[in-house]
Amino acid sequence: MKRVHIAPTLLDAQLAVDALSSLGIATHIFNANAAGALGELPFMQAQPEVWVDDDRQERHAREALADFLSPAPGEEKTCPHCGEHNPGNFLSCWQCGRALPG
Repeated sequence: MKRVHIAPTLLDAQLAVDALSSLGIATHIFNANAAGALGELPFMQAQPEVWVDDDRQERHAREALADFLSPAPGEEKTCPHCGEHNPGNFLSCWQCGRALPG
């Protein structure tokens, strides 16, 4: 097993795990419940960590997370249903919830 990411929150760790799982990379989150020990443990030892099961997938996982965590800025998308402007990386309209084009 290899650590590929240290997340600031458990939610961020879960998003990273979900992104890797969608690529078929098996992962685990360590320190998932350590936030309650902050103050007793040093800060860096209480942050959630994402580990890959297969050492051979470490490089692929790191590359995928780099793309996931810093997406290229996209142009705004206009919702065809309600006309609301949305950031280019949104898949659905934040206003009405319907799917955006492209």
